[in-house]
Amino acid sequence: MSHFMTADHCALLFIDWQERLFPAMAEGIRETNLKHAVNLHWLARKRNVPVLFTEQYPKGLGRTLQAFDSQAAFEKTSFSAMQDPKFANAVSQMERKTLILSGMETHICVAQTARDLRAAGYTVVIPADAVLSRRKLDWKMGLQRMVSVGCRLDSAEGILFEWVGHSGTPLFKELSKRIR
Repeated sequence: MSHFMTADHCALLFIDWQERLFPAMAEGIRETNLKHAVNLHWLARKRNVPVLFTEQYPKGLGRTLQAFDSQAAFEKTSFSAMQDPKFANAVSQMERKTLILSGMETHICVAQTARDLRAAGYTVVIPADAVLSRRKLDWKMGLQRMVSVGCRLDSAEGILFEWVGHSGTPLFKELSKRIR
């Protein structure tokens, strides 16, 4: 498994960060995890990291949270985003082999997407503090399941600083303010 996590090797996939699903997530961590995910999105845009969003059945679960100021999302009904041919094609068109996955629910849509990405030969990195489930056990089992198929766990901050590369730059200073 490749461990290249520099901005020019990665793409960022946001799985189902949706307005009606978010309030059902575990209270006490959902706002913190959202902040981590939004910081990943912010830096991805600054560093030209390709970003894709999915929405699971948006008629029922709503659109992507406004906090992301997102582009269009791929609508899906399958739990694995890779089961949607348009999404799978968009992933392959990005020509990035290391994919960062952030989303809801860790044990369902994130885990099934991660499984299928690994089967397709991608390196998959999960920022454990930027994925959510309604229950802690489901979150833990989702992470464990993804590790068992070869995904790598990290923290959002670890990924952010890998993308920045070194201190003393304006981008480093801006990031430092955002994560306080």
